[in-house]
Amino acid sequence: MQISRLDRTLAILATLAASTVAVMVIGILATSGSQDFFQTARSVEAYGAYLGIPLAPFGLRLNLGLDNLFMIFYGAFFTVLAARLRTIMDPYLLGVALASMMLTVILDCVENHHIMTMVHAIQNGLPLSPADGELQMIASQVKFHASYFAALLFSFGFLQFGRLGGIIAVVLWCYIPFGVLISITPVEQAKALVLGRTIFFVFAFILSAVLFASKAKSHGRNNQ
Repeated sequence: MQISRLDRTLAILATLAASTVAVMVIGILATSGSQDFFQTARSVEAYGAYLGIPLAPFGLRLNLGLDNLFMIFYGAFFTVLAARLRTIMDPYLLGVALASMMLTVILDCVENHHIMTMVHAIQNGLPLSPADGELQMIASQVKFHASYFAALLFSFGFLQFGRLGGIIAVVLWCYIPFGVLISITPVEQAKALVLGRTIFFVFAFILSAVLFASKAKSHGRNNQ
């Protein structure tokens, strides 16, 4: 695929990823339902009480459905980005970066469907053990840490794209410490950190959309 087409594709995928998260945030604010509650080990009674909150079950399902879309968009974005960086980044580093991000996608998919299985079990009176929440908490943290590792490696590629690329790299670097702090902070005290992590990740997609859209236009002008 030509570089100009890769740039256009990256701009579209970055826009879709950022837009999906924006809708997810609106849904969370409107329904008070999200998957975040299920990413932490809790008692079975606590999960049941959460699902008893008005609109929470609908909000949770909406959140998971949108997150399924998001994982497709960001998975495709980083796959295409790897293709775009293949001539300007060490192939070994690029391969490890893409593998780490694909691990993130796989764990994200497992997480979403495991949470839906937990919700189904609770709503249908099926047995659910505390181990379900404990394993989910571990899987969620491994997922996020795989994404931090991938983000660090991909940031080296963004540094090759001038000033805006450098800004994106810095944004990705900021995403990492917020995430690591979340993993060691008590759940109820980590809300601000979770918000910060989300803002940096989404901001990286917004800036990427601008970066690659401008590069696609530049290629178009040069070809005229």
